[in-house]
Amino acid sequence: MKSIDGNCKRPKLGPAIVCDFDDTIVLENVAEMLLKEFGGDGWRGYQQQNSMRLISLKEYQERAFQTVKASRETMKDLVKERATLRPYFKALYERCQRSNIPLAIASMGLDFYVEALLEREGMESISCYAVDTEFTPKGINFGYRYTWDGCWQPGNCKCRVLEEYRRKGHTILFAGDGKSDICPADRSDLVFARRFLEEDRQEKGLPYVQLSDFSKVLDTLETLSTPIAGET
Repeated sequence: MKSIDGNCKRPKLGPAIVCDFDDTIVLENVAEMLLKEFGGDGWRGYQQQNSMRLISLKEYQERAFQTVKASRETMKDLVKERATLRPYFKALYERCQRSNIPLAIASMGLDFYVEALLEREGMESISCYAVDTEFTPKGINFGYRYTWDGCWQPGNCKCRVLEEYRRKGHTILFAGDGKSDICPADRSDLVFARRFLEEDRQEKGLPYVQLSDFSKVLDTLETLSTPIAGET
């Protein structure tokens, strides 16, 4: 397999862990939590259009959050109050910190609400690849720094993030739950899946580990035969 820039993959350095955010690192869908609390008229209609595949996830998210009048800090405060970290994720973070294992979030979610949870938990050092937001008097502007022309969906491409770690020579462990996680899962060496992603892996007869919490990811790090980066 080649990386996005066309370079062949290098010898394995050890694992890199790439995780989805909503419904994966956190138990809830944080975007929906915020829209239920602060969304204006019409956001549920956009959600339904996305469910019917009439508009993309990118279009749904932009249109839905344009109905929101709350400030960035107000929404961050709600996330810090209500969002629930999936069990053992912080232990995974601490393990990766000790052993210099790359741990990244790849998400079509919005940067400010991912940042809110990382700030609350003291995990700001996690590499975060999410949608950039700028709050203006006219509403929220959205920026996508991680696009890829070969991606099937508009907006940030999780495969681009994943391939950058593969290009450096890492074995890729991926954790996700949704339809947008199917493509990066197919490009990973080991997949931890729940919900839609788990159903997809089952239907296709593809290997995966069920993700109820992050304890199995921790266990995998202990049993990998590949040398772990940073450990002696």
